[in-house]
Amino acid sequence: MRVTIHQPDLLPYSGFWYKMAVSDAFVVSRHDQFQKHGYQRRVRMRDSWASHRLAGKPALVPITEVTVLAGWQERLTGIIEGRYRGAPQWKRRGPEIVERIRGLTGTALDEVNLGMIEMIRDMLGITTPLMFTDPPRRTATDRLIEQVTAVGGDEYYAGTGGRSYMVAEPEAYFAAHGLKLTWSDHVPVTGDSVLSLLMDREDPMPAIMNHG
Repeated sequence: MRVTIHQPDLLPYSGFWYKMAVSDAFVVSRHDQFQKHGYQRRVRMRDSWASHRLAGKPALVPITEVTVLAGWQERLTGIIEGRYRGAPQWKRRGPEIVERIRGLTGTALDEVNLGMIEMIRDMLGITTPLMFTDPPRRTATDRLIEQVTAVGGDEYYAGTGGRSYMVAEPEAYFAAHGLKLTWSDHVPVTGDSVLSLLMDREDPMPAIMNHG
């Protein structure tokens, strides 16, 4: 079973959805450490940042312990309306996205972002199941192996950025643990949120599935 792992980012770009679409299981790594300047709290829309406002100044804590300020639904949908209202597919998808985001509840960062991930997954027609593991005990490469094994996987499908925090010769390291390591070959057409593809293209999936 091919497993991919990703943090619950805010309305992430196409590579996130590509990894989900080509895998058998998608592990939501919500116990990872929150990154102040990471994509859990911000994403580009029309080449400009859109960000959650957070309670306090969280640092060195799991994503599950970060809180988004109340009223995030109105703030975020206001940004979306301002950036995309004139887009080709706005009338087709914009009102639904705004309505569904406004209907979400909760203020925990992982819960907030996961609600939107499930919404976009549904709109894209991706059926890969989302899975959750207990807080991992290991770190770096061993943390990935722990999570893949926990859900019964035999292959880890990694984003190319993963090389920066893995051991040297990661393919051999995974093989020594009985797992296959495969690297994503996705080629993004934009670094923006997936919303840009949903708003600009009648069918966003060819862009999401673009690979080299």
